[in-house]
Amino acid sequence: MKKRLKKKWILLAVIVAVVALLDGLASNINLLDRAIVVGLGIDEENGDTVISAQVIIPKNGSSASEGNDFVVYTSRGDTFQKAVENLSYAVGLKASFAHTNVVILGDGFLKSGRTDVLEFLVTSDIVTDNTLLVASAGDAKDLLAVQMPINEVASYHLTEILQSNRKEAGQNTSSLKSYFEDIYKVGQTACLPLVFLRESEFGMLGQRADSEKTKLLDVSHVVVTNAEGYLVRLGRRQSAALSYTTQKLNAGSLSYIGDDGIKKEAVILRTDCEKKALSYDEVEIKLDFSVRPAEKYFVRPDATADDISDEEEEQICADIISAVADCFEVCKYFDADVFHAGEELYRTFGEEWRLSREKNYLSDLKLRITVNLNVK
Repeated sequence: MKKRLKKKWILLAVIVAVVALLDGLASNINLLDRAIVVGLGIDEENGDTVISAQVIIPKNGSSASEGNDFVVYTSRGDTFQKAVENLSYAVGLKASFAHTNVVILGDGFLKSGRTDVLEFLVTSDIVTDNTLLVASAGDAKDLLAVQMPINEVASYHLTEILQSNRKEAGQNTSSLKSYFEDIYKVGQTACLPLVFLRESEFGMLGQRADSEKTKLLDVSHVVVTNAEGYLVRLGRRQSAALSYTTQKLNAGSLSYIGDDGIKKEAVILRTDCEKKALSYDEVEIKLDFSVRPAEKYFVRPDATADDISDEEEEQICADIISAVADCFEVCKYFDADVFHAGEELYRTFGEEWRLSREKNYLSDLKLRITVNLNVK
């Protein structure tokens, strides 16, 4: 009797497991019924959250040449979650964010101080923590819809620029994870690459030469934010200075006036940065650059390329120091600890430093900048 009862319970458990498995398979959405979002733009209009999704709609055909369709859909809602729900209705397919490469934050959204959306993104599993996070000079939806060369889409182009093996001076990358890591450091300051448009010299592939020119995406500027939102926009020179302290660069250039009075460039081969707290009110930033003259490998066979002279090296080092100091002073005015000096002070001196300083510790902070230039 006991054996028979035991067999019945085992059989019942097997049946329940099979039913649950079949139900799960039945509820899975076919790939062809999904709208795959590769780029997501977030704007703010009249208190509503407006999202724009660059979507791949897979084609169901036997020929690989049919490819996929890329379309930008827009939806809105009083909350981000509601806007996402409305997006699926707008597309007519279930929106899938598993392959979202980049999230673009519109200028109006950043200046609105809406922190709830970003908090939802990082606490939910709607996108991965490594999704790129960038700011737009205008509306994010306009950036996603821009006409790119060679039939490329904006979100893919941004990914290629920011995740390239070439870490170029002036390009400061950020992801959802790194953004919140910076926000929760002492000073609560984070930076986002600012994307704006530049007109290219070319039209779309296959179109007439006098047709509308395509656009290029420029990421050489930076938006500085804190936990409440937008603080200040850094220009090209200040953004380059920021990249010296936050990125290990292997591309880009440094301009200088040669001993012969001609403007020249030194190509960046490698950079490194070391930060050290010297006292409660002073932090040192040591920058190490390896460079070569830009014309070194582009001279005639019968000519020689001059190395960078000692005077030219001093000029380059002075310009780097000036740019970093300028970036620091601009951000200090807006109480933005862009170099995370407060974090370095706290790591060195601990709670004793924090208790001895007011909230606006930047006002008395001194930055000592040293540069070592190694010419190859």
